[in-house]
Amino acid sequence: DSAYLSRAPAVTGNRKTWTWAGWVKRSALGAINTLFFAGTSSTNLDLIRFDASDRLEIRWFYGGVTANIITTPVYRDPSAWMHVVVSVDTTQATASNRIKVYINGSQVTTLTTATYPTQNTDSLTNATNAHNIGRDGGNVNFYLNGYLAEIHFIDGQALDPSSFGATDTNGAWQPKAYTGTYGTNGFHLPFSDNSTAA
Repeated sequence: DSAYLSRAPAVTGNRKTWTWAGWVKRSALGAINTLFFAGTSSTNLDLIRFDASDRLEIRWFYGGVTANIITTPVYRDPSAWMHVVVSVDTTQATASNRIKVYINGSQVTTLTTATYPTQNTDSLTNATNAHNIGRDGGNVNFYLNGYLAEIHFIDGQALDPSSFGATDTNGAWQPKAYTGTYGTNGFHLPFSDNSTAA
């Protein structure tokens, strides 16, 4: 369906350094499915999504800024939950350290496309524009067809998956409680209460 969450922060946070982490279970393959969007239009955006080939994509496109990270691995198991972490720190001198992608605790280093932002670039994430979960605000056909749980957004820190999970004795990646801070615009959405509309 067309369900999504939307919020426009009242104040600007750290636009150079942030982390998005969440558990995702896909319901439809072979179509664009958006996890996170920040921006105002299809030409003024940051987003995290699965592309039509089932690869994870991180894209920034606005005002002459271009970044595009697309994984080579594809994610096509609608029966499984997966943990996605996107860690951003554009202050890093090494380009490949400015956006890092992790799936189930492991960094994805095999990339079909790897265009990183220039050093110290400000993203649209943590600006006062709309931030959506489950929808591309620039192209409203690109909703998420799937499930989400335990979403964390950390303003001002580029974290790795060890802040949100750990490997159990069977070698499977499992969630754990995050004990750090969230910064100015950070949040935690556990989606744990399905008993009321609230």
